[in-house]
Amino acid sequence: MTRVYKPFFIVAVMVLILASAGCAELPPEGESGWSGLFSPPESQETPGMPTPDPGYLIPATPYPTTTRSMAGPTFSGPPAVTPTPDPYVTIYNRTTQFNLTHTTEAYAFNLTRPPLIVEFRVEPKMITREKYATSDYTNIKSGMVKQTFPSETSWFTVTVRDRESGRIFREDGFGKLYSADTRKQVFVGERGDYLIELSGNDAKVHVLMRAGEV
Repeated sequence: MTRVYKPFFIVAVMVLILASAGCAELPPEGESGWSGLFSPPESQETPGMPTPDPGYLIPATPYPTTTRSMAGPTFSGPPAVTPTPDPYVTIYNRTTQFNLTHTTEAYAFNLTRPPLIVEFRVEPKMITREKYATSDYTNIKSGMVKQTFPSETSWFTVTVRDRESGRIFREDGFGKLYSADTRKQVFVGERGDYLIELSGNDAKVHVLMRAGEV
């Protein structure tokens, strides 16, 4: 092919390509050639026809509603605590000063509904003494010091006896043969006709007696 016909041949090929492109039919306005891939499938329902009810639900009347007003916050204190009643009956509740002129008191009591509980609190006579004290430490000087303690003459005893025979059922106290504990309790769990003796010296004692029933 000569140089004269080569440009003419190229122009002819281009004309044929443009002519074939113009023969292609364009899709309608507003549609795209990819619509078949992304558009939803056409509905099978006939327009204007009601959808049949499967029958699972039953028609009903809506529940009546009322307009509620917003109530303000309410504040209340802690719930009231009802005190537990004492299951026992108080038969004696007294404070007595025991000394050389008043050393003993005795009371008879027929216990038909046990128990019998005798509680006491002792305030013994206190004495103060001075004594010379020495120390092995150089920073503490030796000298006279004061010491306060219960008097050796201070004591108290509760004795529960059988009223007829005098046999002791229970006994406890402070000082002498007993410990230095100032608060104690004597418990009697058997029925009986008792004699309750309170004895002491150089002591102020509060005694509380309670029983199951009188």
